[in-house]
Amino acid sequence: MKMKKAIPLLLMLALFLQACSESVTATIPPATALPVASQAALITPEETTESPVQPSAVPPTADIQPVTHVIIPSTGTSDRATAHDNENSLFFDTKKVKTGDEFYKNRFERPFTSVDMAYLPDLDVVNFSITSDASFFYVNISMVGLDTVSQSLTGYYGVEIDRNADGRAEVLITTRPPYSTEFTSDNTAAYLDVNGDVGGSIINRPDDFASDGFERVLFDLRQGIYPEGNPDLVWVRQTTDGTLPAVEIAFDRRMFKDGAEAFMWSVLSDDAAINPAHLYYNDYFTAEQAGAANTDDPNYPIKELAAMDNTCRVPLGFQAVGTEPLGCFVKGGEAEAKATPSPDGPGSTCGQFPSLCASVK
Repeated sequence: MKMKKAIPLLLMLALFLQACSESVTATIPPATALPVASQAALITPEETTESPVQPSAVPPTADIQPVTHVIIPSTGTSDRATAHDNENSLFFDTKKVKTGDEFYKNRFERPFTSVDMAYLPDLDVVNFSITSDASFFYVNISMVGLDTVSQSLTGYYGVEIDRNADGRAEVLITTRPPYSTEFTSDNTAAYLDVNGDVGGSIINRPDDFASDGFERVLFDLRQGIYPEGNPDLVWVRQTTDGTLPAVEIAFDRRMFKDGAEAFMWSVLSDDAAINPAHLYYNDYFTAEQAGAANTDDPNYPIKELAAMDNTCRVPLGFQAVGTEPLGCFVKGGEAEAKATPSPDGPGSTCGQFPSLCASVK
């Protein structure tokens, strides 16, 4: 399978920082269970072609009834975790990256167009942080700058949630432009990996395991899909992080079983709609198809896997020890493999998110 991802844009300049990460944790009162959903959709392999028809990218259907929101996000009041990503604002004119692009670890630093390596500042993640209030978690993703043509954020942004820190995310949240400074749910979507096969047989290495990615649509108001009684699951708005442009993604804390809010999370950006069936990218693409952002790599330059960025995973609610697959660096090593993918048992997606799974059955 192949996917073309290249939209050349102009260049811009900002500040350069090296990658680092740290976590901040706090105690949160228990949450309540999420209501069972009335609608769901399955992403089938036939829907993921050269021009994929992705649920988050389809136009609204005429007969979809508008929803009435009950709980609207405001702002996070408790700082929970923060980290910094590699970014390329000072050296983008060299058309390469120094660190952060490692295909075999599913870590990508590619805010550049395919082949030409034109820099895309509104895809270059700088900081990512998470806060909370009584109802929501808030993930803030800041970028180096705005798109130089439209002077807006034109990217598609997302959050991956890994409940048991095995490297196999269970929940994917995505957004799409344009963005408002007010919170809205209209341009968000959420997906579940119900069969637990994201990442293949070896989580943090490419393999030929035939994963179907996040195969179930959990939330997409443009399709009228949301957990019954809860059209307030996911929100997004445009905001700032100091002087940097940012998006803030809010998601309902009730998704966590019995209020047990310990998980790992990471963020990603893309110049096109994030296709849930294509994750993880190092399983979907070969190294030759994807290309590389480092001139020392024989697959340089970036090819089919272009115009995107992702980050390492940060813990919330527990202290990482460094053996968590896809986690941010902690002195102590890296886990090379975990258990075989399984749709059943307490460690499965449905075992960890029973109410969400009930939404898509």
